Amino acid sequence: MIEKVYFQDIDIDGACFGYLGDKRVKAYGVLPGEVAKVKIINKKKEFFEAIPIEVIESSPYRIDSVEEHFISCSPWQVMDYSYQLRLKKQILRNIFGVEDLILEPSPKIFGYRTKVEFSFFIDQKVNLAFFKRGTYKSKYKLSSGCVLASERMNNFAIKIVELINRSSYDFSLLKGFVIRESKSYNDLVGSLFVKSEEIELNVDLEKNEGFYVFYSDPRSPAFVFTKQINHKGIDKLAEDINGLKIFYGIKSFFQNNVYLFKKAIKDMKFQIDRVKKIIELYCGVGTIGLSFTDLAKEIIGIEIIEEACQFARLNAEVNNIKNYTIINADVVDIDRDLLEGADILVIDPPRTGLNPKVIKKILDCLPNIILYLSCNPLTQKRDCEFLSDRYAIDFIKAYDFYPHTPHIECLVKLIKKGS
Repeated sequence: MIEKVYFQDIDIDGACFGYLGDKRVKAYGVLPGEVAKVKIINKKKEFFEAIPIEVIESSPYRIDSVEEHFISCSPWQVMDYSYQLRLKKQILRNIFGVEDLILEPSPKIFGYRTKVEFSFFIDQKVNLAFFKRGTYKSKYKLSSGCVLASERMNNFAIKIVELINRSSYDFSLLKGFVIRESKSYNDLVGSLFVKSEEIELNVDLEKNEGFYVFYSDPRSPAFVFTKQINHKGIDKLAEDINGLKIFYGIKSFFQNNVYLFKKAIKDMKFQIDRVKKIIELYCGVGTIGLSFTDLAKEIIGIEIIEEACQFARLNAEVNNIKNYTIINADVVDIDRDLLEGADILVIDPPRTGLNPKVIKKILDCLPNIILYLSCNPLTQKRDCEFLSDRYAIDFIKAYDFYPHTPHIECLVKLIKKGS
């Protein structure tokens, strides 16, 4: 179904929208003010999803994309970067209702990611691939990787594909490849995910490289670490975060834009004074909490992933930090008594935001200050509203952690009312 649509503005999810009659149509790869022929790919109750086929009337802010698959990885690649920042400010104004909000631009707009997940496209041979937006079946074949990754990351991934193509493996048993890179120390680790425990791959590595093969349960489309088959080279990565050496493992979460993450942590520290007790929920490998140890007598981090907790302990030891404690627990299940006495609560949750049980515990304990860092301003605003009877927003700042995409990282400081 091909239709011509005038796209009038940007939606809060970063897609452009227009109308077919009274039906809202949303698409990535088009800009506000453009007229485009689009293909309707998904008819939802609330709106139609579409992909552009031909731009008939172009925006003055349109630029050429640097890769064909941009719709999958970075659908704002066709926008001038200064215009991207302008649109993101508009999205944040619509969410938070704040006019003069600061958005920190990224010092790097390509090659900034510390992690990229590739699928495979199989024809006569194996190729790197991304799924096409809006589907889990169709894929883009990638000849040279992705520009959001560094040249070295792409070259390493291509080397693995070339080795696979010279092997005698059943290509249908391949699942995907994940590449991670340290921007501070130039280390790199790749992980091949396969659907058979019989697959191994011998890779020649430099001294600052590592490689894993994991059997990943084929019943799940995700890259699950069901069983390690083999490993060679380095087994962890590290970043210099404002003078701290922070290690993390291949199963651990770590921010994709290290350059702006450092800035966000500095801004968080600037918002608080020295206190007795700081608690960090969803702390991962402890990066934020460990950065605050000069501002509190006691820091407690809470994290559900055991590997991340092990790295948080390592990071405290490596950086000679004595006032940091990590607790391996689900934030939803922790005893509210653990939060008692916290002067400051630091939160960096998943995109889904805070569980209602966590919000209840916060309202029961009422720390004086909450620093809430989020990659999803929509769920962040929702959670702020749940807390609004007892807390007021004192500070908001956003960071362009993800150039060429509609995603935005946002820091909100909440202060307890009456304190």
